[in-house]
Amino acid sequence: MNKNKKIIIGILIVLIIIIGIVVTYKVIENSITDRANFNFTVENISPSPVETVNNQEGKNYNKEIDNIKLELNIPNEWNYEEISQNEENNFYKYALKLYKNNENQYAMLYFYNNPFGVCGTGRTSKNISLNNGKEATIGYYDGNKNWSDISFYNINKNIAVMNYGLINEDADEAIQFIKTINITENNI
Repeated sequence: MNKNKKIIIGILIVLIIIIGIVVTYKVIENSITDRANFNFTVENISPSPVETVNNQEGKNYNKEIDNIKLELNIPNEWNYEEISQNEENNFYKYALKLYKNNENQYAMLYFYNNPFGVCGTGRTSKNISLNNGKEATIGYYDGNKNWSDISFYNINKNIAVMNYGLINEDADEAIQFIKTINITENNI
């Protein structure tokens, strides 16, 4: 082979590798975008009755799912609804929708059927201390200052909070009251 043919073959190989990387990146980016835009519809479901105790700081919310007790202090300015599982939404055992002024901008606390997991592409995370001294992890994507998810992997791998449109002060305020969460296993 002469030198020109080797150069052309080398350039073609490099181009094929670059195209492969770009295609892989686009597939991963679309996967993340699809995940971030995930919006399920809840039909014919009414909020379950919830026992709350009102105090000056907020509403003390308690729920038990599969011998796991969830406790959370929700500020009085925030609203919440329990979202029941149905055939379309069978990826979780339990969900709690948390919103302030706009029902379409909310955080959703999920108790998933399987361990919560995320894609690492474009993701950064930081650990935060909960009010009970345990740790949670806040995830961010693509340099966004508003969080994407909060996981409690060291406490319970199946529980996480997802952000569906909360921004700026509302997103920050949600983090502050989510820090009040207490997840404990009830031994029978």
